[in-house]
Parts: sequence; C-alpha cells; structure tokens
Amino acid sequence: MSPSREFDNAARIMAPGDLDRSDWEEVFRTAMVPMFVQDISLMRQAIDEVKAGGVEDFGAWLDAHPEFITKAMSLVRVVDVNMAAITLNAAAGREEMLNIQDRLVPESLSGVKELLKAIERGDPYYEGECQYRALDGRHYFTMNQAWIPSPDKPGNLFVIATIDITPLKRIQQELAGSEERYRLLVETAHDVIIRHDLSGNVTFVNRAGLALTGLTEKDFIGRNAMEITPPELREEILERKKERNAGNAAVFLYETVFLDRKERWVPMEVSSTLIPGTAIGDEPQVLLIARDISERKRVEQEQRDLEDRLRDAQKLESLGVLAGGIAHDFNNLLVTIMGNAELVRSEFKEGSANRNSLDAVLEAAGRAADLCHQMQAYSGRGKISVQPANLNRLILDIQRLLQVSVSKRSNLHFELADELPPVMIDGTQIRQVIMNLVINAAESFGNEGGEIMVVTGVRDFTVADMNKVVGGRGLKPGPMVWCEVRDSGCGMDAEVAARIFDPFFTTKFAGRGLGMSAALGIIKGHGGGFLMETGPASGSTISFLLPVHQSGAAAPRKRRRRSPETPRVDLSGKLILVVDDDPSVRAVGESFMRRLGCKVLSAGDGFEAIRIFGERHADIDAVLLDFTMAGMDSLTVHRRLRVIKSDIPVILSSGYGSGEVEEKADGFDIAGFVAKPYSLKMMRRILTEVLSGIEE
Repeated sequence: MSPSREFDNAARIMAPGDLDRSDWEEVFRTAMVPMFVQDISLMRQAIDEVKAGGVEDFGAWLDAHPEFITKAMSLVRVVDVNMAAITLNAAAGREEMLNIQDRLVPESLSGVKELLKAIERGDPYYEGECQYRALDGRHYFTMNQAWIPSPDKPGNLFVIATIDITPLKRIQQELAGSEERYRLLVETAHDVIIRHDLSGNVTFVNRAGLALTGLTEKDFIGRNAMEITPPELREEILERKKERNAGNAAVFLYETVFLDRKERWVPMEVSSTLIPGTAIGDEPQVLLIARDISERKRVEQEQRDLEDRLRDAQKLESLGVLAGGIAHDFNNLLVTIMGNAELVRSEFKEGSANRNSLDAVLEAAGRAADLCHQMQAYSGRGKISVQPANLNRLILDIQRLLQVSVSKRSNLHFELADELPPVMIDGTQIRQVIMNLVINAAESFGNEGGEIMVVTGVRDFTVADMNKVVGGRGLKPGPMVWCEVRDSGCGMDAEVAARIFDPFFTTKFAGRGLGMSAALGIIKGHGGGFLMETGPASGSTISFLLPVHQSGAAAPRKRRRRSPETPRVDLSGKLILVVDDDPSVRAVGESFMRRLGCKVLSAGDGFEAIRIFGERHADIDAVLLDFTMAGMDSLTVHRRLRVIKSDIPVILSSGYGSGEVEEKADGFDIAGFVAKPYSLKMMRRILTEVLSGIEE
C-alpha cells in the first residue's frame, strides 16, 4: 500500500472513540506513515486560561503574543510514536522521540499556530503543514492530519498521522524562486512586456510599459491593445489576431507605434509569441516584447538625409562638370561665329544693311557667351578675381540698389553683425549673389508684399554642420562668415526645394536661366556653400557661407598688367605661333593676328607646335596656346617650349574660365590668359600687355 493511502487510512482509523478498538495496536505499529500520540490536556488548559482572561479574538491575540506558541508546545507530552516516526526523525528508539521540543524549529511556529487556533475554535479535525528538525539535524516538511479530541469527553490524547512532503516543498520553493527571478527580470527589463488574451485585452504589463504610457497598472490591465495603437494600424492588428485565434504559434516580428504619456506615437519593434494556457481549459495568451526604436529611427533618418545630401552633391557636381564642358565647347563654337562675324563686319560701311545684320549676330552671340559664363559660374569654373573684403561693407555699398529692386509693398531690413573678419571674394560676383537672393525673396510675395531680412554673422561650423551645406562637399569645419536672406513669402515645398539649385529650374511663368545654380557655382568657387530652410506658407531662409580669410595667407597670384603710362607696343611684324586643335578656332586666331599686323605660324597639336618652335624659336615673339588639346596637353607643351627658349611668353586660351585654368597652371610662368570667345579688341590688349612687358 502506498504511503498516501496508508496516511488516509490511519487518519480515519485514529478518529475519536477508535482507541479502544482491539486493532489499535496493530494499526499503530505497522502503519507506513509516521504517527504520534500526544497528550494535549495542559495545552488545552493554557488556551482556556487565555480565553478566560477576556480574549475574544484568539488568532489576533496569538499574532501579538507569539511566545505563547512556544509555551503551548512545551506543555504537550508525547505518549507514543510508531516505527515510521522513529525512522523519519533518525532516532535510535522510542525514548528519543518523547521530547517534542527537540524537533521544533522557528519555522515550526506557523504550523503550530494553526493547530492552536483549531483547538481553540473547537474544530473536530485538523489538517495542516509544519516543518520539523530530525535528530540528525535534517529539516523536513510534513502534511499532518488528526481528529481533535472533544473537550467534554474524558481523555485528551491527540493522534497525528503525518507524511513527509519535503521533496514537494523543495520543488515548490525552487518554483517560487524561479518565478521570483522571472518576475524581477520582467519588471526590470527596459523593453515593454505585455501579455493579452486572444481578444486583445491586457492581462499583464511590466514597469517599462507603465512608464512609457504613463498609465497605472490598474488602468492598463483590462485595456484593449488597440487603444494604444493608431487607427491606421488596426487592420494589421486584426489580421494578427485572426492568425492567433487560428492557433498560429509562430513568432511574429513587426514594427508598430505606441501612444506614450505625452500623446506622441513612439516607434516600437515588437516580437510576439503565443503562450499556452497554464491549466486545463485556460485559453492561450499572446506575449509581446516591444522595444523603443526612436533612437534607431532617428539615426536611420539622419543616415538617409546624409545619403540624400551626398546624392544631391554628386548630382550638382556632375551637372557642374556637364555645364562646364558644354560651356567650353560652346565657347569654341562662338570663337568661330564671333571671330568671323567681326572680321567680315569691318569690311562693310557703318550703317549698311550687311553691317547691321552682323551687329545683330554679334549681339546674339554675346548673349550666348554670357550664358556660357553663367554655366561656368555654376560649375565653379568661372573667372574669379578675389581680394580681402568686408561682407558688411559690400552689402552697405549696394543697400540702395537692393531697396529699389523690391516692391514698395515690401520692407527690406538689415541686421549686420558689428564686426566681421575679412573674406576673400570677387566683389562683383558676391554682389550678384546677394541681389539674386533678395530679388527671389521679393518675388515670393507675389502682389501682396512682405518682409525681407538680410542678416550677417560669423561662427564656427562643425563637421555635422557642414554635412547640411549644399555644395559643401569637401568643406573643412571652422570659422565661416555667413549672409542670410530671410523672407515671409510663400515658401517652398520639399519637391521645389530639392530642385532649386538645378540649372534652368524655375517656378516663374516666364524667364528661365541659371539664377540660383549660378549663385551656387559662384559660392562654391569661393570655397563656400548654401544652407536653406523653407516650407509651404512658412517663408524661406537661404544663407551662403564663406571661409574666413586668415591673415598672412598667400595672396592670389595676379598677372602683371600694363600701366596706362606704358607706350602701346607696335604689333606689326611680330611673329606669333597659334596652337589649337580646332581648325575653325585656329583659323580665327590666325586671321586676328594678321588683322593686327602680325605674322603667323600655326600648329594643330602639341607635337607640331614643338617641331615648329624648335625650328623657328629665334624668330617667334609669342605663343597663343589652347589650354585643352587632344594628345599632348598644353602644360607639357609649355614646359617643353620653355626648355627650348626660357623667356618665350605663352598666352593660354580656353573655353573654360580663368579660375580653373589658373588653378591648374599654378606654378607655371604664364604670360597671359584670354577667354574664349575672344574678340579682336581683347586679342590686341593681351598681346600688347605681354609684348610690352618683354620690351620693358
């Protein structure tokens, strides 16, 4: 028979009145469960004395007088024990078991307390747990059952049948410890942990969830999960709910948003799983572990913004290269058109129809040349002549011009910094940029008028600041002078703002050009860039940055110019070597030289130029050299010419701007530069300057 069955039988047999039965001794001695016979008459007497003292709530009195529990147990006398009890307590014999005090421990008091309360109430039956110490020092737990003898009947023998439940209690303790560790893990987790039933009603939330939402546990428990998610995501929630109700126990990974205590939608990354019911008949529940990914989203957005700015910078750089290349090729074409038109024009009388027609051709070609110059400005390769200047003073110089450029219904204000360090600028080009920004601001008002503010300042820009600068790729952090033009106009949406620096892009009905794109090219050519803030109906703020000029920095190298007092040199008979790989351009150059009275030699590439120069260098007075040629490049040609004749003046000619040419030719002793398309007047001036310098 199993111990548990024996335990139940022993408890039943030991009921009051059964002690006189003839089978008592046999049952008691042979029972597999430990059994104790105790005389509780003195204990009962002590309880009666307490009650006689006026105690009505014995349980509460025990709580206040725990020492009585120890006293009461000392009044119990063990009458007999069976062999199973002796074995459980590691005793040598019955005599060692007669003192109950030897087996009590502080943890025994809670079990004894419940027995005392049962006796005081007059309960006929007692069942409860208790902890004891065996004689070998081992602690063990028991489940105890006994019939309590009635106080109105003779005899106070109390027979207890016990069963050792120590393994079960150990399991329960380990489970409780595991549950406590799990609770601490869940409660102290930074992630939000929510459990809800299949209907979406929350049954548990940890501290992180309460902190995020600002709700108390009482308010959160029972709330439906849909209440903390936006309406537009509820269709997705219902779809997941449908999957869970169908028994899908897979782990769902998804992103959503939760409403926080400040009524903001916080992006969350969620891992969801189905957990089975803890008891038969319990429905499964859904466990959500959600992590706040606001910081990750912010970093990802910054990365996307940085990538967008990089793509924009690469696009602008590519467009700049394209614009510069187109301008170069058009300038070569314009040399042929304008040069031949100018040569033919001089053969007709003033006022003749043919001369008037050629004047119209030259005027149109001149406008095309201006457009090429703007394209070069956009590419950052335009002609630039810089010197240290104060940006405030430049703005004050054109203040009146700016004011008359805007409508009378608009107000132009200036807020210029008290002191600005100098910047290296081409004053004419920077004035053009400021005029462009102010006029654009005024036109954003339409016919209504508004406010325009021109502000200047200086501050240190960090690497992060430079990442936001349009055209600022490669700019070094440091002190920058800035000029800001702010307006109260209609502003721009994101699509328009993204294209504002594109060539030929405009929001105006009429008039397309290179306004802002040329401004960008000019500022890039000065080593700066643009910042922009705008939005529909919120106006626009556009700023350009220029690096502070460091005193002591090397001044830009300038070509020596002929002074007004220098006598004009006679070009007649001078022998000029014209080198250009474009036959039509070369033909115009030859014709100009002859028209100026010079003798001409010509070469179609660098190799031919070196051959001719090697044969005639003693007679050649100057070389007009195309900067961009196929085959041998112009700087290599220049170097080899100087080996043959070290003092030969070389004039570079190019469809690119002088800025790019001078940058690439830095370190070479270039006598002069003439930009394509050039005129007869320009050619006479540059030859006169170069050759007069030699004769001096």
